[in-house]
Amino acid sequence: MKAPDLPNNESARQTALDQLRILDTPLEERFDRLTRMAARLLDAPIALISLIDRDRQWFKSSVGLDVSETPRSISFCGHAIFDRQPLVIEDTREDERFFDNPLVTGYPNIRFYAGTPLHSADGHALGTLCIIDRKPRTLSDEERQCLRDLADCAEEQISARELAIHYREQELAQQNESLIMLRQLADMLPGGLYQFRRYPDGRMSFPFTSKGVERSFGVTEEQAREDAAAIFAMIDPEDLPAVLTTIEESARLLTTWSVQFRVRAENGTSRWFEGHSTPQTLSDGSIIWHGYLEDIDGKKQALLRLQESEQQLRRLFELAPGGIILADYHTATIIDVNAAMLKSTGYRKDEFLKLDYRKLLAPSHPSQRTEALNELGATGYFGPVEREMVDCNGGSYPAIVHSMLIRSSSERKLLWVLVEDISERKKVERMKSQFVSTVSHELRTPLTSIIGAIGLLASGTAGEFTPKARDMMAIAERNARQLATLINDLLDIEKLVAGKLDINLKRQPLQPLLEQAVTVNQSYGVQREITIDLAPDLPEAEVLVDGQRLLQALNNLISNAIKFSPDRGRVHLSAWHDVSDGKPTVTIAVRDNGQGVPEAFRDQIFQRFAQADSSDTRSQGGTGLGLAITRELVSVMAGCIGFESLPGQGATFWIRLPLANSDSHKKTAAC
Repeated sequence: MKAPDLPNNESARQTALDQLRILDTPLEERFDRLTRMAARLLDAPIALISLIDRDRQWFKSSVGLDVSETPRSISFCGHAIFDRQPLVIEDTREDERFFDNPLVTGYPNIRFYAGTPLHSADGHALGTLCIIDRKPRTLSDEERQCLRDLADCAEEQISARELAIHYREQELAQQNESLIMLRQLADMLPGGLYQFRRYPDGRMSFPFTSKGVERSFGVTEEQAREDAAAIFAMIDPEDLPAVLTTIEESARLLTTWSVQFRVRAENGTSRWFEGHSTPQTLSDGSIIWHGYLEDIDGKKQALLRLQESEQQLRRLFELAPGGIILADYHTATIIDVNAAMLKSTGYRKDEFLKLDYRKLLAPSHPSQRTEALNELGATGYFGPVEREMVDCNGGSYPAIVHSMLIRSSSERKLLWVLVEDISERKKVERMKSQFVSTVSHELRTPLTSIIGAIGLLASGTAGEFTPKARDMMAIAERNARQLATLINDLLDIEKLVAGKLDINLKRQPLQPLLEQAVTVNQSYGVQREITIDLAPDLPEAEVLVDGQRLLQALNNLISNAIKFSPDRGRVHLSAWHDVSDGKPTVTIAVRDNGQGVPEAFRDQIFQRFAQADSSDTRSQGGTGLGLAITRELVSVMAGCIGFESLPGQGATFWIRLPLANSDSHKKTAAC
């Protein structure tokens, strides 16, 4: 244990304390009120106003401690008076100065201490206003400021007490001089000191007001002394009834008057004040209050803004269309939940708050939970991912889940979980898919007959046609085949999404597939005088793919490149070895020299029926299914697809596939 040292100015400090004549005086409500407030506001079992005497610390006011003093040699406050900043010991058993202190090892078993020094008007350290707890804890910045504010009030009360003593002594000897000095000191205080008197006949006046009151209310001491109405007239009309009611209650019970109210200036602006005063009955039956006014406008406005912000956030929380859960990260205890989440799951709020939020997720593979925890730990975020949620009846529904890890002011880890019920969306998608599939199947059979009939007619089976009739037959055949392509695309994309498309994976060399893709699309390029180049330095690579489906994907990319290139343009097909997620891969790229992919279209380019120009007058045809089909085909072959594009400089679409001799074909290659 380390005993506190003596300050360098110990003699002057002790003299300043002695001159206050505060040691060994009776209890005073002005100080007891502050220790009660400290204990209540800072949630501490013990709160003290401790004054450091020669060989002891004496408690002017105490809450939760039944002794009036302890030796200075074992005091905590003796250490605290060396600095103007609070002394905070979060765990006394971890501090070499105090771990074996009798006040730690025995009664009152101090484990936490926070003390803010109290100074006399001339700057000498007198003692501390401190709080003590029997368990370790921390003190937030807001709590430190609260302790500082209460210490300031204690210093003001010490100064006010000193002034009162000084006033009484000087009044007996040199009354005028004493009044002048008291006036000067009172006027120097940041707030306002006053005396308010109410006479038996109902008259009211302010026998004394400091300059602080005049600065706050714009009412001179003479005006206030003659009639209190001048000051009451400055109080906001909305707050005046509360002020008068609390005065009546204080007069009836002779209890401390304390209230917050607004003072309205002549220009219409208002400021918040807080008043505290203690009533005293006089021999003539009147009551006089001795009090202090403090300008709290800054603190009050900050508090009101905080309350307003909390109310707005609460309204947003409750009105949010998606489910929102706030939970403890470690214990999985649910702290709050909004109405949308209750509606989706069917629980009442009191039932929901008793749940473990992890039980709301349908049982999943352990790797999914590990993945979520790892992502939360690394980035603080998880999702969005699709998960099955469990309702109050044990049923499940699909949802998109996001989560975010945060820390409270007390460093408690909390988890925000956003849950979007997509049951209706899934239902609509199933209906749409079923409709598209049914319509496509119903159209394909008659369309096949139509194409066959047109082919027979065009071949002259039914006789020769005039040149104009042959042209019309060619147009009919071309449009019928385009419609057949659309139907086949629709059926392919539905089968891919449903996992029902037959895929025959075989190990085969890549280069012949690339050459075949160029050959197949040459005729389309010739129509617009577009050259299709195949890079000469193709890698000798083998891939595990369905050859026909890879050709289908390549044809989609090449035909798109031709479609969006200018006449007499150039399309370039290349490939190279690559590495993805530490595994060997091969990348195939198709580059055009068109206008590039519009910025607004990039996020939806691989979605079904997506068109950069979806108007009726668009210059380029197409169903909007080609890239969606390509993405699904590449995915089922354990590959991935992407693109790069700059405005006016064309676009490069690429496919990345694992090599046939690697094991990365078991999962989709990382893009």
